[in-house]
Amino acid sequence: MGEMHCTPPCYHFPDSPRPLMTHLFILWLALFAAQAPTPAAPSTQPPAAQPAQPAPTTPTDHASPTPNTNASPTLKVGGGVTAPKILYQPEPQFSKLARKQKVSGVATVSIIVDTEGNPRNVHIIRSIADSVDKKHQAAAVSLDQAAVDAVKQYKFKPAMQDGKPVAVYLNVEVNFQIN
Repeated sequence: MGEMHCTPPCYHFPDSPRPLMTHLFILWLALFAAQAPTPAAPSTQPPAAQPAQPAPTTPTDHASPTPNTNASPTLKVGGGVTAPKILYQPEPQFSKLARKQKVSGVATVSIIVDTEGNPRNVHIIRSIADSVDKKHQAAAVSLDQAAVDAVKQYKFKPAMQDGKPVAVYLNVEVNFQIN
């Protein structure tokens, strides 16, 4: 068998014509495959008989304690689904720390507007903290929290499809600017 040539860094196992990197890749692949989750055991119930799992939601201060048993699927605006209309939009509170450090920016908050016009599953998807240095991180995170707190209080006229209210996904930008 001929001698194998490669440019450094290229290592070989003794008595092996393959480079070390090939062996490492195979080892990595085997370890990765060993850590892969195993598929769940198939259910003995037919698909139609399985109970539906409700989507997790973040309750708000004005949320009713009972879940909506007539929950419909959450849709996207467009294609016959009209956007919800904002009815009540309180101003977010600028934190003392953010004001003192003169931190400003835009936080993007993702929500689901339910069929009653209430925000659900309120969470940050683009943080102000991502755009500031470490010194200002705490102030930026306080603004993100203020954005979430304000959006949880919003009230909407629900989105509509075929004349009926429907739940929709919505992203809200909350702008914090120092005057």
